[in-house]
Amino acid sequence: MADVKEECGIVAVASLDNKHETVIPILYRLLLNVQSRGQLSAGMTSFNKDRDFILRTYRNLGSVNEVFRTSRPPKCRAILKKHAGPRAIGHVRYATCGADDRTYAQPFERRHGKKWKWFSYAFNGNIANYKVLKDDLLKKKDYHLTRDTDTEVLMHMIARKLNTEEKPDYVKIFRELADDLDGAYSSVMMNAFGDIILARDPHGFKPLCYGYLDGIFVAASESNALLNLGIHDIRDVKPGHIVIVNGNKVSEKCFAKSEKTSHCMFEYVYFANVCSTLDKKSVYMARTRMGQILAQTESLKVNDDFIVVPVPDSSKPAGDAMAFELGLPSMEGIVRNRFVGRTFIEGSDRFEKIRNKFTVLRKVVNGKKIILVDDSIVRGNTSKSIVRYLKEVGGAKEVHMRIACPPIVAPCFYGIDMSTISELFAPSAINDPLDDAHIKEKCKQLAAELGADSLRYLTISNLIKAIGMPRENLCLGCLTRVYPTPYGNQLYKVAKTNRDNGSCGRTY
Repeated sequence: MADVKEECGIVAVASLDNKHETVIPILYRLLLNVQSRGQLSAGMTSFNKDRDFILRTYRNLGSVNEVFRTSRPPKCRAILKKHAGPRAIGHVRYATCGADDRTYAQPFERRHGKKWKWFSYAFNGNIANYKVLKDDLLKKKDYHLTRDTDTEVLMHMIARKLNTEEKPDYVKIFRELADDLDGAYSSVMMNAFGDIILARDPHGFKPLCYGYLDGIFVAASESNALLNLGIHDIRDVKPGHIVIVNGNKVSEKCFAKSEKTSHCMFEYVYFANVCSTLDKKSVYMARTRMGQILAQTESLKVNDDFIVVPVPDSSKPAGDAMAFELGLPSMEGIVRNRFVGRTFIEGSDRFEKIRNKFTVLRKVVNGKKIILVDDSIVRGNTSKSIVRYLKEVGGAKEVHMRIACPPIVAPCFYGIDMSTISELFAPSAINDPLDDAHIKEKCKQLAAELGADSLRYLTISNLIKAIGMPRENLCLGCLTRVYPTPYGNQLYKVAKTNRDNGSCGRTY
């Protein structure tokens, strides 16, 4: 279970037939279904041409239910009523940059007297050349930034391109933006005409999809949000394309040629909802195949002393599949406490945090040899604590870790919160060459660091096989140290220098 965070999730809803006075209840349901992508804050902007504030934004820290005050129905009804409208966009956030305070909650709104210059904007991803763009912007006369985030820089860049006396050509605007941007972005904006514009970068790093429900246009970062509304004809926004909702018309247009896609492999391994389909590939089936391949390459001589224990929750498809292939029971030796949310009074001891988050079932694991299946190891802190928990509290005889992802040996610069080499677990042992034999040799050392009896990772070739997508169509930068964009490779050099110099600061 990777102890990392992903930037956010975005959603949009628009009544196309003018029969729906408000779509906010639908927007709320969408936000709930993409909340796994961000639990730090949530927000929305609604459109209503009959209000003085045609666009009205509401955002705050907390989970979706906390922000919408669902535990206090009168407060919740007041929020829904105040922001009622036939169109809306929304956002959930985790932080890869910027502070954890309300001002960073999205969408960001920019007010203006001209309706096409008054817009709200929400963003998923990370711009690798953010610092260059920020410095260029600040060099211009009288520019000032209130937040340390690429979203605000992008808003200013869009606003400058809207600074005309004619209604904007959004294909042209995003084409010009694409020339300046290096990195991952799926974004949504809405102006005071009620136009909604969704955009997905030419590499297609982050997922984005849309569909229709009874005269309503619906879009979200992941397909599970649409499926849970009863939408089955779901379309992925193509890399390098924008979707424009203007009046009752919806059009998808290319703004930048996609020379090659670089879909994030970690979406399939960990981040995406298991019910989602990303670019026509089922997340559940990919994770199931990861477990099947782990079983097919298992070297342990298993018998009735062994059980498989998946780490809740994203590891369950791989763990169940591995157990089935090996003819072993898949047991819930560790149970997640689903009623533990965000807490501000926990201690700093990692082991105590794990005991608050999980319960080990001693009657299941006591005296057993455990094959502990996890989706990935990033920093290793959670893995160490779980292994210790199983042995000290659960009484497990042995714990063998099997990881449904190759070793993460390099940072991500496209929206996952792991920005330095020194914070990662695997690079302490795994150097060059990054081949299967070297990694297998180093697993004994890494297993000892975790307190495990053995450790084995899925190989890169088998991960690609499990996802079912050509290697050249995936971003594998954190596994290979080779990134799909120029600034990604530049930032890795910075990260390596920082590591060699003992610097602990973020690379971006």
